[in-house]
Formats: sequence, C-alpha cells, structure tokens
Amino acid sequence: MFAEREHNQSQRAWNSLLDICRSAQAACALAPDGRYVRSDAEQLYQRSRAYDRRANHWLLGAQASLLATTALFIIDLHPGEGPENIPLAPLQVGMRIAF
Repeated sequence: MFAEREHNQSQRAWNSLLDICRSAQAACALAPDGRYVRSDAEQLYQRSRAYDRRANHWLLGAQASLLATTALFIIDLHPGEGPENIPLAPLQVGMRIAF
C-alpha cells in the first residue's frame, strides 16, 4: 500500500515532466552534465526518481518481512510435538479414496 502510494507520486511527477517535454521541441534539452536545462524539468525528474526509490524501499521491506515470517514459521514447526499449553491432543482427520 505504501509502495503503491509512492509509485503513484512518481508517476504524477513523470507525467508532468512528459507534459513539459511535449510542450516545446527544446523543453527537455540536456546540459553537458546530463541534467535538464530547464530547472522545472530537472526538479520533476529528481522528484520522480526519489519517489521511485522510496517505493523500492517499501517493496524490499515487504519482501524481507515475508521472508522473515516464512523462516520463523518453518523454524516453529515441530513434527509430532504440540505446544505445552493445549490440554487436548490434536484431532487427526483423514480420508482414503480408492482408484
């Protein structure tokens, strides 16, 4: 959800930059150092990149959280053992299907 919000902000900045570039032929000219000559175009480009980086950080954090949760779940599995605080044994249900 947070990554989507950041990505949408990035898209808005990028679309504004595209509008500037489409407004005039030289509107998106680049300086020798690789930056846009127009300061508003450069600002929109940098804003779009910043929001994209933030979205990537949110996505990486979500993936790390998912991996940690999965690892902790696997570590917590104890075959044949149940937690000590449940007084009843687990009920085992099975079904056989003949072919």
